[in-house]
Amino acid sequence: MKNDHTISQELIRAIRQIGRINWTGRNSDDFTKSEKMMLYVVRRCMKSGSTGLKASELSDFLHVSSPTVTQMVNVLEAKGMLERTPDPDDRRVVRIRLTEAGQQAVDTVEQDMLEGTNGLIDHLGMERTRLLIELLDDVYQYYSDRSSVYLLDCKRPSIQPNEGESEQ
Repeated sequence: MKNDHTISQELIRAIRQIGRINWTGRNSDDFTKSEKMMLYVVRRCMKSGSTGLKASELSDFLHVSSPTVTQMVNVLEAKGMLERTPDPDDRRVVRIRLTEAGQQAVDTVEQDMLEGTNGLIDHLGMERTRLLIELLDDVYQYYSDRSSVYLLDCKRPSIQPNEGESEQ
């Protein structure tokens, strides 16, 4: 089925608009959007009791280069949000994990995100919200079926979401 060129352009515009939304909560001078996402990914992708994530794992999850991850980790470490520790099994490997302050920052960001989505649910209503969820899941499935790229799902063999967190 050949789609109308105009509807394809409208769909591209709508998807691009979604990509510009600040999902990480209210704007803050404390962290950039990328830094907030880094903190969230570290928490989301670490197992309970884990010694942390490798920079290469963060690079994969965030779809950015290793030097970009190193730079963000340096900044967040200086802010006291992340810490680097040697891997107990392989001293050549450095692990990255949240500090207590980093955990508190992620909790705040997550609470801001929940407040924002609750506002969206109020705006759309429950029925339209459920329809939106179904459609977005379909869009995700469509593109993930056609891509070998890991979308932020932490489903690689060595890394699973935190205990108690549901997999998306």
